[in-house]
Amino acid sequence: MRGMVFVLGVCFFAPVAHAEVVERVVAVVGKDIVLLSDLEERLVPLRRQLQRLPKGQRAGRLKQFRRQALEQMVHQKLIEVEARRLKVRVTERELKRAVEDVMQKNKLSKEQLQEALKAEGKTLADYKEQMLGPQLLRFKVINMQVRPRVSVSEDEIKSLYQKNLRSLGVEAKVRARHIFVSLPANAKAAVVAERKKQASALLVQLKKGADFAKLAKEKSQDSVTKADGGDLGYFGRGTLPSAIEDVVFAAKKGALLGPLRTERGFHLIELTDRKESSARPYKEVRRQLRAQLMGEKMEKTTKSWLAEVRKRSHVEVRL
Repeated sequence: MRGMVFVLGVCFFAPVAHAEVVERVVAVVGKDIVLLSDLEERLVPLRRQLQRLPKGQRAGRLKQFRRQALEQMVHQKLIEVEARRLKVRVTERELKRAVEDVMQKNKLSKEQLQEALKAEGKTLADYKEQMLGPQLLRFKVINMQVRPRVSVSEDEIKSLYQKNLRSLGVEAKVRARHIFVSLPANAKAAVVAERKKQASALLVQLKKGADFAKLAKEKSQDSVTKADGGDLGYFGRGTLPSAIEDVVFAAKKGALLGPLRTERGFHLIELTDRKESSARPYKEVRRQLRAQLMGEKMEKTTKSWLAEVRKRSHVEVRL
């Protein structure tokens, strides 16, 4: 249940609506109903936000807020329907622990929490029944029904790490030259062997002291980089074919690599420089990135699951 602490600590009470409304049912979910008064109560803090907008925009935005709030309330009713089906409930012990978490997160004593609630016309019992109880119930049901459908692979975490590095401009980069020996499409084994032999012969020359840039100008079959002595410039991960990327980024400055096979041919690579990443190491942020991916996937999968539940339930919106 500790996974709910942050959510519960963000906004621990909802103001009470003071305007009187003519009571009516605005939604039916199975045997449950959503009342207009409950919807209006939820809209109170949103109405305050509307005061910051130009008058001409308020009516349209209020309509949008009302529709979104009602949708959230329908979702909560669907959660309650599923909870009854699964025989899931929130215990008093869980509620007590949640209150303690909220007080700890907000650095409040029990008396201070009660005073804050009282200022909004709420009691601690109201708070547990109207806010904490529904949140905990949602957490428990989704943990049972949605969590088993979601997983995050190590490759996904590493991919997000590299994406973040690129967007921040702090990824590790290397500079390299290459000599390319091409392969025709669908090359037969004999042709592949002959081209590899050519690349290996060039590597021997390089190891004997031949100038890489000069040899690239003479022998490389890459028309784009040949004139520049095979210079690829600085680049990060995601630029080279995956078959050779890890080898290149693991190499030290000055290393001669090859022949490295890709779909298009063989590469001889000289690593001329390295710029190490200034970001925190992957191991330090892995858990945080995994939580981010898990949260995104949980949100998406929860929406899909709620759509499934809604499809097999009786839902009638009367707003």
